[in-house]
Amino acid sequence: MVYKNGDSGQQYLSIVYVNGIRKQWLFYPDYIIKTTDGNVWIIETKGGMQAGHTKNIDRQVENKFNAFKEYAKKYNLHWGFVRDIDEELYINNTIYTEDMSGDNWIPLDDVLK
Repeated sequence: MVYKNGDSGQQYLSIVYVNGIRKQWLFYPDYIIKTTDGNVWIIETKGGMQAGHTKNIDRQVENKFNAFKEYAKKYNLHWGFVRDIDEELYINNTIYTEDMSGDNWIPLDDVLK
Protein backbone atom coordinates (compact mmCIF):
# COMPACT_ATOMS: atom_id res chain seq x y z
CA MET A 1 0.00 0.00 0.00
CA VAL A 2 1.34 3.44 -0.93
CA TYR A 3 0.12 6.78 0.41
CA LYS A 4 1.26 10.01 -1.23
CA ASN A 5 1.79 12.58 1.54
CA GLY A 6 0.75 16.20 0.98
CA ASP A 7 3.15 19.10 0.45
CA SER A 8 1.79 21.42 3.14
CA GLY A 9 -0.80 21.64 5.89
CA GLN A 10 -1.16 20.31 9.40
CA GLN A 11 -3.16 17.30 8.22
CA TYR A 12 -0.01 15.83 6.60
CA LEU A 13 3.11 14.33 8.13
CA SER A 14 5.89 16.91 8.42
CA ILE A 15 9.34 16.92 9.97
CA VAL A 16 11.12 19.96 11.38
CA TYR A 17 14.63 20.67 10.12
CA VAL A 18 17.03 23.53 10.77
CA ASN A 19 18.88 25.38 8.01
CA GLY A 20 22.41 26.81 8.14
CA ILE A 21 21.33 29.91 10.08
CA ARG A 22 19.39 27.83 12.64
CA LYS A 23 15.95 28.75 11.30
CA GLN A 24 13.32 26.01 11.60
CA TRP A 25 11.42 24.79 8.55
CA LEU A 26 9.09 21.89 7.77
CA PHE A 27 9.44 19.31 5.07
CA TYR A 28 6.87 16.74 4.07
CA PRO A 29 8.17 13.25 3.21
CA ASP A 30 6.74 12.13 -0.11
CA TYR A 31 5.40 8.64 0.61
CA ILE A 32 4.24 6.35 3.39
CA ILE A 33 4.49 2.74 2.28
CA LYS A 34 3.27 -0.45 3.94
CA THR A 35 5.20 -3.46 2.64
CA THR A 36 3.84 -6.98 2.23
CA ASP A 37 5.58 -8.03 5.46
CA GLY A 38 3.66 -5.34 7.38
CA ASN A 39 6.48 -2.83 7.85
CA VAL A 40 5.70 0.85 7.35
CA TRP A 41 8.32 3.01 5.62
CA ILE A 42 8.42 6.79 5.30
CA ILE A 43 10.17 7.84 2.10
CA GLU A 44 11.51 11.15 0.83
CA THR A 45 12.45 11.29 -2.85
CA LYS A 46 15.18 13.45 -4.34
CA GLY A 47 16.75 13.90 -7.75
CA GLY A 48 19.24 11.19 -8.54
CA MET A 49 22.15 10.80 -10.90
CA GLN A 50 22.23 10.66 -14.67
CA ALA A 51 25.38 10.18 -16.72
CA GLY A 52 27.45 10.91 -13.60
CA HIS A 53 25.74 14.24 -12.85
CA THR A 54 23.34 14.99 -9.99
CA LYS A 55 19.70 15.85 -10.65
CA ASN A 56 19.14 16.90 -7.04
CA ILE A 57 18.22 20.59 -6.74
CA ASP A 58 17.43 20.71 -3.00
CA ARG A 59 20.06 22.82 -1.22
CA GLN A 60 18.74 21.69 2.18
CA VAL A 61 18.92 17.97 1.44
CA GLU A 62 21.58 17.21 4.05
CA ASN A 63 19.76 19.17 6.78
CA LYS A 64 16.52 17.36 5.93
CA PHE A 65 18.27 13.98 5.88
CA ASN A 66 19.81 14.50 9.32
CA ALA A 67 16.52 15.75 10.81
CA PHE A 68 14.67 12.79 9.28
CA LYS A 69 17.27 10.39 10.69
CA GLU A 70 16.85 11.82 14.21
CA TYR A 71 13.03 11.78 13.90
CA ALA A 72 13.02 8.14 12.74
CA LYS A 73 15.34 7.10 15.55
CA LYS A 74 13.20 8.89 18.15
CA TYR A 75 10.00 7.19 16.95
CA ASN A 76 11.56 3.87 15.84
CA LEU A 77 10.51 4.25 12.19
CA HIS A 78 11.69 2.71 8.94
CA TRP A 79 12.71 5.52 6.63
CA GLY A 80 14.97 6.57 3.80
CA PHE A 81 15.83 9.03 1.09
CA VAL A 82 15.30 7.56 -2.37
CA ARG A 83 17.13 8.69 -5.51
CA ASP A 84 17.68 7.12 -8.89
CA ILE A 85 20.69 6.31 -11.00
CA ASP A 86 19.58 6.16 -14.63
CA GLU A 87 16.03 5.18 -13.59
CA GLU A 88 17.01 2.51 -10.99
CA LEU A 89 15.95 3.47 -7.45
CA TYR A 90 18.32 3.49 -4.46
CA ILE A 91 17.68 4.16 -0.77
CA ASN A 92 19.90 5.62 1.95
CA ASN A 93 19.20 5.99 5.68
CA THR A 94 22.73 6.02 7.09
CA ILE A 95 24.94 8.96 6.04
CA TYR A 96 23.89 11.34 3.28
CA THR A 97 26.25 11.76 0.36
CA GLU A 98 25.48 13.43 -2.95
CA ASP A 99 27.78 10.88 -4.61
CA MET A 100 25.70 7.73 -4.97
CA SER A 101 28.59 5.35 -5.71
CA GLY A 102 29.21 4.56 -2.03
CA ASP A 103 27.88 1.67 0.05
CA ASN A 104 25.24 3.82 1.77
CA TRP A 105 23.04 3.93 -1.37
CA ILE A 106 21.54 0.46 -1.87
CA PRO A 107 18.97 -0.77 -4.40
CA LEU A 108 15.45 -0.05 -3.17
CA ASP A 109 14.30 -3.52 -4.23
CA ASP A 110 16.78 -5.03 -1.74
CA VAL A 111 15.07 -3.17 1.13
CA LEU A 112 11.37 -2.87 0.28
CA LYS A 113 10.03 -6.29 -0.56
